[in-house]
Amino acid sequence: MAGNGAGGDASGIPGGWQRDTAPSISPHCTSDVIGTLLADRYRLDRCLSADAEQPQGSLWRAADQMAGDAPVALRQLSDEAVQERFRSLWPALQSVMHPQIPRFGALLEEQGCLWLLRDWQEGTSLCQIQEQRLQRQLVFGAGEVLLLLRQLLPPLAVLHGLELVHGDINPRNLLRRDQDGLPVLLDFGLLQRSGEQPLPAASPAYAPRAQGRQDAAAAWMDLHGLGVTALTLLSGRPPEQLLQADAQDWMVPADLDLEPGYRQVLERLLSELPETRFEQASEALQALQAIPMPESTGPQTRADRTLVLAPVVASEPPATASASPDLPPITTPSREDARRRPRAQERQLAAEGGLWPVVGALLVSALVGTVIGWFLLSRGNPPAGAPSTERDVIGRSPSASLPPAEVDQRQQLLSRLRALQVDRSWFLQLVDASLMARFPERGGRLPSDSLEDAPLRRVWNELAEEWLARVEQLPPALRSRLGQLKPADWQTQRQALVSQGVNARVVEQLVSASAQALLPGVPPGVKPPEPFRQLWIAAALRSLEDVQIETITARAQAPTVLTSRVAAGGARLISITVPAGRRLVLGINGTPLMQMTVYGADGEVAAERGPLRVVTLPEEAGSPLQVLVTNDGVSSGLLTLSCRADAPAPAPLPEVDPDPIADPATGVLGPVEEIGEPPGPRPAGVEEAPAQADPSADQADALSEPEPSAVDATAPDPSAPINDTFTR
Repeated sequence: MAGNGAGGDASGIPGGWQRDTAPSISPHCTSDVIGTLLADRYRLDRCLSADAEQPQGSLWRAADQMAGDAPVALRQLSDEAVQERFRSLWPALQSVMHPQIPRFGALLEEQGCLWLLRDWQEGTSLCQIQEQRLQRQLVFGAGEVLLLLRQLLPPLAVLHGLELVHGDINPRNLLRRDQDGLPVLLDFGLLQRSGEQPLPAASPAYAPRAQGRQDAAAAWMDLHGLGVTALTLLSGRPPEQLLQADAQDWMVPADLDLEPGYRQVLERLLSELPETRFEQASEALQALQAIPMPESTGPQTRADRTLVLAPVVASEPPATASASPDLPPITTPSREDARRRPRAQERQLAAEGGLWPVVGALLVSALVGTVIGWFLLSRGNPPAGAPSTERDVIGRSPSASLPPAEVDQRQQLLSRLRALQVDRSWFLQLVDASLMARFPERGGRLPSDSLEDAPLRRVWNELAEEWLARVEQLPPALRSRLGQLKPADWQTQRQALVSQGVNARVVEQLVSASAQALLPGVPPGVKPPEPFRQLWIAAALRSLEDVQIETITARAQAPTVLTSRVAAGGARLISITVPAGRRLVLGINGTPLMQMTVYGADGEVAAERGPLRVVTLPEEAGSPLQVLVTNDGVSSGLLTLSCRADAPAPAPLPEVDPDPIADPATGVLGPVEEIGEPPGPRPAGVEEAPAQADPSADQADALSEPEPSAVDATAPDPSAPINDTFTR
């Protein structure tokens, strides 16, 4: 099978062979660089494209020697302007998270070239599938293309949501993955931001004319390329034969058996007029979901195929005495052979005659068995109108009459389950249990085919979509085991971690945190019942198998430094031994998509999950402390941990009285603000505040003042003269 749309597997170079000294890598694909080792890790195995001077560069297949020679794709860029463009686009590409878009890794700079790393996808391009079918006079069926469009529009919507435009949608850049049969977007060499000037190297006939005129890149250009791809797959013709005479508009062949709505959506995908075309992938997906799915979702015969009515038999030339050297010699049968032939024929006829009684007996037995079986089944059949016990998607009979839209949705669900290799019976039980948990008043009754249960069937379909999106997060090996997992399956990994010194409660919390992505409604530390427990066990297996453990010891005065690489989607558990009676100062640096959680010796969370940072843990946290670092990015990242064991924090000092001595002038204790004004004269220019009269004091003075008597001998006479001596 071809991988990544470039055709073929790795070349026949032995896996352990490599050059001692890497040669100077040419920007063109040459055989002398095969086997070159990049970054002491990636070995170039095969060149898949042509020229690194082009905007999309050269594509290589390489082997990751640190991952068991796992295949990866490397794109080589030598032009400085192209390198600068991808340096600015790469962070956005690394943030793309969709199963139908390859994960993008690191940027490598080797030998003056920039190398872009991404996951390898094993499969066959749609172009190769189309060529194989055309040799047998087959084309993609209408149902097959409709399903293909519905599967490709969601990843395009994710890409467009980041203001990115693929720029080169065509059958060569669309891969049908061997792993699950889903289409995958490939070849992001012409990727650009929305609003920028398009690059001129797009595939001819698939790109719109506006892209050739260097109009600003927009999402509808990718939708146009997708529409041309669908038209070529349906008709089996190259795009040049599907353009009208003036090469301005596209021609949808009349012999294509398409529904009117289907044909209208296809014409809108091909249109470049702003009032007609789809501007966003979500609009096109909504229009396609309203089209009923045809009965057949496989290939169909070409409408213009060539029919061979009868084989042409050449007339035999008369036999001549002269024999041709290219033909075997003509021999005449001997007399002995002539005598043997009739006897052999007689034995054959006798054997054939003896078979007829056996054939007759078998036919009579089959007829009698059919009659007896029909009689017994007719007695055991339920009366007319009784519901069938055959189980389909929502407890309905397969022959039940449902609206076309629901039948189409059911077929899509079953197709996705088959593609993902998910056990059908377990998944149906999962959705049924979710529906019954949401509507307990129904007492376990599933929705019927009646019109009044249509809202319940709609809720069932919505739950099925939600659960299917969560199941897609699991690797294929775990998806295929759903419905058959047992609690003992993950206990082996748990015991292996505990034997390495990991606290059992840390393992439980690690599993619970991973299960939250699949079971958001389940409280942490709680194992849900079946059929939900299958997802819990799958999350436990996935989280524990990616954990790698490091052990270090914190020193008292000098910091201890650890550098380690965390794989994409993986985790690193670091156990730190802290000397008794000391606190730990811990700092971790890494990529922005890494998260850290610190657990104490008792398994309790000492530092909540959050970005990488510096924390100080008291001596009460105990030893050893366990630090869990997870990498939520799409590429591996390097973390640097530094820790130091410090003395415990000193005891807090007692509260200090700010005014321990009384004021010498007034004798008042307390803050200065509470001390009143001292007695005595005030400086010049400062008015003395008027004293406020105290009514209670005035009343007391009035009560204590004696009443004047009629004659007071001691009181001076106001009419008497003032003493001269006093006056002087």
